Amino acid sequence: MKEQGVCLHKTSCPSCNSSDANQIYSYEDKPNDSYCFACDTYHPSVSSSLVVPRYIKPYKADTMKLDDIKKLPIREIKDRKITKEVCELYRVRVAVSESDGETITNIYSPDTVSGNLVGYEQKQVKDKQFLSIGDRKGSLDLWGKHYASKCAGQKLYITEGRLDALSLYEAIVDQTPDKYKHLKPSVVSLTRGCTSAVKDLVNNRGFLEKYNEVILCFDMDEPGQAAVTEVLKVFPLCKVAKLPLKDCSDMLMQGRQKELYNEVVWRSAVQRQGQVVEVTDSLIEKALVRPKMGLSTCWPSLDKLTYGLHSHQIVVFGSYPKAGKSEWKNQLIYHITQHHNRPVGVYDLEVHPIKTLKQIASKEAKTNFLKPDNDYDDKLLSNALDKFKGKLYLYDRTGSRDWLDIKACIIEQHLLDNVCEFFLDPLTALISRFSSSEANDRLNEIMTDLADLVNTYPITVICFSHVNAPNKGSKSHEEGGKILSGQFTGSRALEKWSHLGLGLERDRSADCPVEQINHSTIKILYDRDFGASGSVDMFYDVETTEYLEPKIRSW
Repeated sequence: MKEQGVCLHKTSCPSCNSSDANQIYSYEDKPNDSYCFACDTYHPSVSSSLVVPRYIKPYKADTMKLDDIKKLPIREIKDRKITKEVCELYRVRVAVSESDGETITNIYSPDTVSGNLVGYEQKQVKDKQFLSIGDRKGSLDLWGKHYASKCAGQKLYITEGRLDALSLYEAIVDQTPDKYKHLKPSVVSLTRGCTSAVKDLVNNRGFLEKYNEVILCFDMDEPGQAAVTEVLKVFPLCKVAKLPLKDCSDMLMQGRQKELYNEVVWRSAVQRQGQVVEVTDSLIEKALVRPKMGLSTCWPSLDKLTYGLHSHQIVVFGSYPKAGKSEWKNQLIYHITQHHNRPVGVYDLEVHPIKTLKQIASKEAKTNFLKPDNDYDDKLLSNALDKFKGKLYLYDRTGSRDWLDIKACIIEQHLLDNVCEFFLDPLTALISRFSSSEANDRLNEIMTDLADLVNTYPITVICFSHVNAPNKGSKSHEEGGKILSGQFTGSRALEKWSHLGLGLERDRSADCPVEQINHSTIKILYDRDFGASGSVDMFYDVETTEYLEPKIRSW
């Protein structure tokens, strides 16, 4: 039986060039294998019989309390060239050796939530091990935010590590001309290194938006630069600093603060994404992947025509008011969450989220929870609502219909909650405050943004649009008149950027036969991916709230 090793110390990695992620393990007091946690690479020794574990925690959890740490001194960190004054600004405390009372053994940096202290990160200097003290499990403020928010600068500098933030602050203050010394830089750090980069910035998005420029100063090793790439997918306008050494701390320790200052403050730049791809073996390999059926809807006849819902796709659904658009939408949301067990983001801009939730829950219980005369059991509603825990994300911004806010929320939900299907209803609510000419321009901008989103992320966005009245002399939509894609509000932009267009036709005239009043037709107006055409008949059951093809109704 091979025995587990014990971590002796950290060193550089020969594979990814990380300076300290490669851990050396011992077996029977002899150094043997190493494992790099940055690039997940195992480096065996010739004679070793050691099994290197994925993770070894060689130290017991620290028993210190927050109040105990507050009593520790604030001192300069000499080996890092960080002054006491800067440590005081960022509230960094240290523990010193009991033998000489001078050597720093541990560094404690505070973590906050909404400015309130919740814990500390403890760094053990000798072994470069990190321990957590307090409650640091949730979403934290960017480290150093409590001080950076007090600074007057219009630039926000974000480093990968906390000591890097202190080092960068030292360098900028040192190199700033005397007449501008009173303008202190806003420097923060990620909370948990590069692995938390996207989550940290998304959780602190409101703070980032206060600055004219956001500059990323992550480590120059592979994990750090990979984190830069991921962050730029969400915040493409961030500037990126390139350093000749691994990080800001290394630059300061080597006395290259002037160079650090110039590279970060003056030479950082927005990274432009390449628009041209070469046909390579890798690209060909991707092109050889056979097309697959998309996510099924609850209407088999519609799936047969459209091949289901596909990622990287925008669907536009048009109808006149009170035609049954909301029931169609809610039926599909119910199907995705319950049949496919996938979370869904719902941006219902004209309906309160509670009403939307009860409408969708009605599909589960097959009873209408919104009818005042429906004497349902409260337990029935409660059980139905429980089905959607962790499955529905409802937009709730009373009075706010700002597209940039919605766009940011969509990105957050996809990256943090793995939501891939989004419903946006109606598009016209986003342009209602604009004049006719401005509205069309604004809608084109929104659709362009949506196209960028579905190209960047594997998501499906289903948008709903009101339709304009038919041409004079044509049958009205309320009388069962045909819906055309050109009747969509802002039709030019919608047709240009969407992949699939659907229209809901229904006769609600007074002379419509009773047996036909709840019947409707879903018509394919255009299909850019597969060229499908045709229509599907559907029926809405008032009692069960089901909106299905007549042949697959549950009654």
